[in-house]
Amino acid sequence: MEFRIKVECADVEDATAAELTGEFADWLVEDRSVGAHADIRKIRPPSSDGGMSGDAVAWIALATSSGFSVATLVYAHLAFRASLPSRLRGTTRLIVERNGVRATIEGESPEAVAQLARTLQTGDSTPLV
Repeated sequence: MEFRIKVECADVEDATAAELTGEFADWLVEDRSVGAHADIRKIRPPSSDGGMSGDAVAWIALATSSGFSVATLVYAHLAFRASLPSRLRGTTRLIVERNGVRATIEGESPEAVAQLARTLQTGDSTPLV
């Protein structure tokens, strides 16, 4: 499976959210339950002025192998979110896109994890709570 994922945070500027996405990519590489089963690449936006693009990371490209599950990705994000300063924790969410379907997860419940997995498998783009 291939995904595009990013971290968004309602209480920060776009540049800071891009930094969080880059930090999450690094977190995933180090997470044995994800990094061992995925090719993780940081996607940087193209420069609009013809020069080199900056360090901001717009998305993470995640190509997974057979040992990967969507639940693992969500739990990795929850652990990452728990490591953030308290002012960011409550407003940070995970955006996942696969085959044109976008899912957002903000909650920590097992039901939200299960719903995200169903959304990405069935193509139902209902927002997650």
